[in-house]
Amino acid sequence: MMSIKLVKNTMQMKVNDVLLGMTQAGLSRYLSRKYDEDTMANTKKSLERIHLRGTVAVNLRQYTKIEDLANVMTKGAKCAWGNFVGIVIFPLWIRSEADPLEYVRRARATMDRKILSLEAFNFYGVIKFTMDFLGEKVVQAVSKRLYDHTTLTYSSEMGPNEEISIFDHPISYVAASALTGSQVLNIHIVSYVDKIIISLAVDATVIPDPHQLCDDMVESLNLIKSAALERGS
Repeated sequence: MMSIKLVKNTMQMKVNDVLLGMTQAGLSRYLSRKYDEDTMANTKKSLERIHLRGTVAVNLRQYTKIEDLANVMTKGAKCAWGNFVGIVIFPLWIRSEADPLEYVRRARATMDRKILSLEAFNFYGVIKFTMDFLGEKVVQAVSKRLYDHTTLTYSSEMGPNEEISIFDHPISYVAASALTGSQVLNIHIVSYVDKIIISLAVDATVIPDPHQLCDDMVESLNLIKSAALERGS
């Protein structure tokens, strides 16, 4: 988690920008290795021909910090109970970049455009309207069409800032995952105190070595951190 905060502060960006940049860099690194194994003549040009789109969950709440349950349940609380999440379609930057920080810059630029377009709010409004007037089956059909035409799902969530326990059993980490349909890859990231947990759910026929992909994401974060340190110095 310290590495992410270092990059965030150096680049003056959000945590999610860094995590999305890490994801793009990790996927680029993973696919680059796959092309090398297939003895492709020009890996850089091969990566440029790859066009991946992912669905990214966006928290639409005005207050994004974790609140005490008692405060949330209070009548008239600013942070209301329940879900308020939208979806944006995110084109991933799959390239062989000499500067690791370029993945983070691209992630921020893309998300800034998405936020300004109100795409996440429009998606939430369409789904809510469809659920209220047309029913759950139509919502399922709309969602299925969305997920059938994208490659992966990505989400990141802030977890507890302090260590917690359940019935006096300490929790060492928090992991979350969800299956959203026919997509080949689901990436869910949750922070817990001073660490982040990356959970991957994959189609094994497309990604037979998910541990390698996870390692590539971690290594990409280390490279981004080193580049940020050089820039800061």
